[in-house]
Amino acid sequence: MLKIVHTADIHAGKPLSFELEEERRYIRRREIETTLWRIVDFAREENAQILLIAGDLFEHLYARPSWVKDAASLFSTIPETRVFMAPGNHDPLLPDSLYYSVDWPENVTVFDSAGLSRVSFEVNGIELDVYGLGWTTFVQRTPLIQGFKVERRDRLNIVLLHGDLAEESVYLPVHQDHISSSGADYFALGHIHVPMARNIGGSTVVYAGCPEPLDFGDEGQRGVYLVTCTGPGDLSAEFVPMAMRTVRAVELDLTGLDTGEQVRNAILSVDNREIRQRDIWKISLTGRLNPETGLDLIGLRHEFAGEFFSLRLEPEFVLDYDLGPLVDPENQSLEARFVQKLMELKRQSEQKGDTEAVEIIDRAMYYGLDALRQGEIITRRRLDS
Repeated sequence: MLKIVHTADIHAGKPLSFELEEERRYIRRREIETTLWRIVDFAREENAQILLIAGDLFEHLYARPSWVKDAASLFSTIPETRVFMAPGNHDPLLPDSLYYSVDWPENVTVFDSAGLSRVSFEVNGIELDVYGLGWTTFVQRTPLIQGFKVERRDRLNIVLLHGDLAEESVYLPVHQDHISSSGADYFALGHIHVPMARNIGGSTVVYAGCPEPLDFGDEGQRGVYLVTCTGPGDLSAEFVPMAMRTVRAVELDLTGLDTGEQVRNAILSVDNREIRQRDIWKISLTGRLNPETGLDLIGLRHEFAGEFFSLRLEPEFVLDYDLGPLVDPENQSLEARFVQKLMELKRQSEQKGDTEAVEIIDRAMYYGLDALRQGEIITRRRLDS
């Protein structure tokens, strides 16, 4: 039996987008940098014969040269594991690439051509070919695997590359029909941060995803894939969670909460303290809120620094203004004339069936009332009806 660990998109050195204080920024940066060490430990524990890294191992513009030296030294500790790397759009093989700055150990192959090249060998009685290509630029619009077919279908065939499963893309488009006609058993892909596995024309196609979340968009579990194989056409890919922290996105309805203390208690009720302090949180505040509550979202985030490892509060609520007195034609105050004018525009848009205009007018009305009554505008991604 053959065991393969498939990973991608570690992005060592990437600047963090999470809202973190300086000490936690350092902690999180080190957690991302040491992801490779945990993956190698996992490969060692599983006695994996192959480690596939499908691009964006590090950030070309930000990674430390010493980190790449440490990575090369790390791979030398697993000499029985063949390591294959296919540079991507964040770590392309430019003339000053850090890939060229070290002497990689004998068990490491860095695919360094713009076209697919092949490495053939045998493991545990299984003959296999590993095909791969490395990026040499930051943009790649050409579908470089168009027309590709494996040399021998009687061998286990693996394709390793960093690309976009799409018809057109600036990130090396990978067409489904090119996969279907290739004859490959396994496509080890990188670039998409969400882990996923599909069968396309008889080929197992897997995005390993990023093993650690890198921004608030990387919600849910993150990890690597463990592939087991007994021969050509006989393999299975299992996702293995590995991330030290998880991005958790939740909605919190503020409707009916009349005081700031009630809002604080609601935020602290999203989970138990251990999970709050471990993970990265994106809390969308929805519903209708009493305008007199007076939320200071920046202040709340700092106040809860000890309760959440990272916290983003997204205002999607509506301040529950009483529009009744403002739509009274006899009320000719500035606020009333403003609301009456926008309500008339809203009715006209509704009659035309222009839902986008209705949404924009709603936003404008509440933003205007925010400015008039609160002295500031609270931006929101949506308005509840």
